[in-house]
Amino acid sequence: MTLTLRRKPKSRMISFRIDGDELLHLDALARQTSCSRAEVLRRCLRGARLKSTVDAQALSEVARVHADLNRVGGLLKLAIREGVGERADHYRLNLELRETVRTVSRAVERLAGVG
Repeated sequence: MTLTLRRKPKSRMISFRIDGDELLHLDALARQTSCSRAEVLRRCLRGARLKSTVDAQALSEVARVHADLNRVGGLLKLAIREGVGERADHYRLNLELRETVRTVSRAVERLAGVG
């Protein structure tokens, strides 16, 4: 059984003035949510939470980088275990991997509003 939400036709039009800062804020919200100005205002009127598609895209990218780092770490462990390559290369790769993990952690903190 599929429920179909019936939308009310939009038959009323409003017009009002806002200052430049408010317009910039409205446009920023519209960009962040990938919605029109009107849809942002409608959602605010309904008390709906505005979900940022920018944050979702950034989190998706961080998740992809995290998965890549896990794969690189696994390959490094395998190389060390199997005795592949030089010990100095293992040490250098491990340092690079640790720095990359720190970079990703800082990015996550920025996205979360911590850093």
